Parts: sequence; C-alpha cells; structure tokens
Amino acid sequence: MLKFGIIGLSQSGKTTVFNALSGAHAAVGDYSTSKAANIAVVKVPDKRLDRLVEIFKPKKITHAEIEYIDIAGMSAGASSDKKKEAAYVKSIRETDALIQIVRCFENQNVPHPEGSVDPGRDITETDSELILADLMVIENRLAKLEHNIKVVKRDREEAEFRLLSRLRETLEAEKPLRTLDLTADDLKMIGSFGFLTIKPMLYVLNLGEDQLPDRAKWEADFIDLTNTAKSGLTSISGSLQMDIANLDQSERADFMKELGIESSASDIIIQKSFEIIGMIAFLTGGEPEVHSWPIRKGTTAQEAAGTIHSDIQRGFIKAETVSFDDLDRLGSWPKARETGKLHLNGKAYVVQDGDVILFMFNV
Repeated sequence: MLKFGIIGLSQSGKTTVFNALSGAHAAVGDYSTSKAANIAVVKVPDKRLDRLVEIFKPKKITHAEIEYIDIAGMSAGASSDKKKEAAYVKSIRETDALIQIVRCFENQNVPHPEGSVDPGRDITETDSELILADLMVIENRLAKLEHNIKVVKRDREEAEFRLLSRLRETLEAEKPLRTLDLTADDLKMIGSFGFLTIKPMLYVLNLGEDQLPDRAKWEADFIDLTNTAKSGLTSISGSLQMDIANLDQSERADFMKELGIESSASDIIIQKSFEIIGMIAFLTGGEPEVHSWPIRKGTTAQEAAGTIHSDIQRGFIKAETVSFDDLDRLGSWPKARETGKLHLNGKAYVVQDGDVILFMFNV
C-alpha cells in the first residue's frame, strides 16, 4: 500500500486537508509535535472501475488503497532536537511521498505562528527542516565511515563515503536530494537511510474560498517548485473541500456544481501524487471481482502479475491485454477478441495505464 505523509507548519491547514482527503473528523487546530499522527486508509477513485462493473457484473469491486499520515506540525529548529524529531521525522521516513500543505489563506481566528501569511517563507522553512534532518543523518554516517576506512579500507564503504559526500554537498547548497540524477545502484546503497528530501514532493497551496478564482495565478507564482520530475504543485481550499467530504454522496455533486468545483481534493491530490511518483494502474475484471492495481511506470507484465500474487508471477505464461478505452467502446471481452483489440503479451511486455489484463499462469 502506498503511503503519503502530509507535512507543513502549524496552522497551515494540514489536518483540514487530511479530513478532506479521508472523510475523517480529526480535530483541527494547533497541536503539540509530540502528538501521534492521524492515519487514514483511503480508496483511490477510479471511474474506470464503474464501467468494468457494467461490463463484467462482478460480485465484488476493489479499489486500490493509499494511506495518508497527517504529521504533527513542524517548527523551525525542531530537526536539531531529537525529542521533537521523533514526532514527525520518524513518522515520514518510510512514506513513499510527501504532501506539503502551504498556507495561503487569511483568517484572523487562526493566527499564523510567524505573525503573517507568507507562503514562500513557509515553504523555505519547511524544506530547510527536511534538509537539516537529512544532513544530520549523513554527518553521523560519514563520521563512522571515515573511522572505518582508516582502520580497514573496503571498496563498498569508500563508495558509500563518496556518494554521501556528494549528497552532503547538495544539501549544503540548500537543494533537496530529489534534484540529483541518482543511479539504481546509488539508490540501493542509500535506501536504508530513509532520506526525506529524496522523496517526491507535492506542494499543495491551501487557499481561502475567496482565493479560488485566482488559483491559476497562485500556482504560476510557485511554478518553480516543479523543477524536477519528482515534484508537483496544485491548489485547493482545504476548508471547503472538508465541507464537501462531509456531505452525503447524493448531495456532493450538486454542491460542487453550484460552487463551480470540478474535482474533489482526493481526486486532485491523488492524480498529482501518482504523477510525481511515477504510478499508473492496471485493471482486472471478471464475474468474481473487478480490481484496480497501482504499479510503477515501466513495470513488466510478469512483475505486474506479482502484485496480485507471487504464484501468478512465478508461474506466468502470458497476459491477455486490452486497453480500457477499447473495452469501454466495445463493451465485452469476446468483442475485444473478435475485433483484434485483445493482445497476447509475454513476460517483458511493459504494462500501460488502463490496461485490462487476464493473466495465464501455471504452478
């Protein structure tokens, strides 16, 4: 299951956005950095499953799921305090990506900890905390490696020392590690450290309802944040989206239409999050169940089979594949076969977003 850590400064609206994404009712407002994180598991919206239900008439429908972790509010200098670090840094080391909530709204009833609303300053402060946390890890490891190398020179430790020194230079230049072009071997070598700034980052500008008409301008002002493939930017009104999430499903569409809101916070943020971590989804369908399966771009058919069950991957023979668009248009699996839209693919076939797949295997 994918895990997304929601971070940001106190009073940025993190927990409000968490509630909007999850439909939860976690208490909003400032809370201590020692407080445990709010956690919720959310079904990934995928309208394609609704069409597969019409086609296959299954007994069960299963959406992919993701876990949101709402981390206690960050504050300047907390990374240098080990007790405070445990409250948020430890919580997000094992996440797949980070969602940074950036306060843009004005509200006299919710005073900003810094005394004024300044999104650029808050982004810099939050990113600096993550950089500092990574630097502390690297400095500690380099000190140990330097000692070890003096005693006995080992090729692997020397390679790790060179790589970590390179990472340190990047962080000292106040740049996140995700800006580096690291090889698969590099990533494997540092995988156990759980570096925070290497994680994909989605910046979410949290606007007031009155600021929504100027969404495009707000996003244009911060477009520089998307200067890597692992970073993205979007904007929502967290408080308005939380209200929407609390409505009954039957009321939600009319309310959104009345306000001119096209997508829910969940739809917007999940789509953007999937883009920055390079995720797509393939689908499976039949009378027992239709199911959405998230995988990384570039995943082969045999690897994708393993997301369902290791036995299917181990005994993989072939994959019958049809694009969702073709299946949607044709309306049935037999029709897709008759018209030549159903393809037989081997182990090395690279799965595409929206592929509907039937795996053949033998164990």
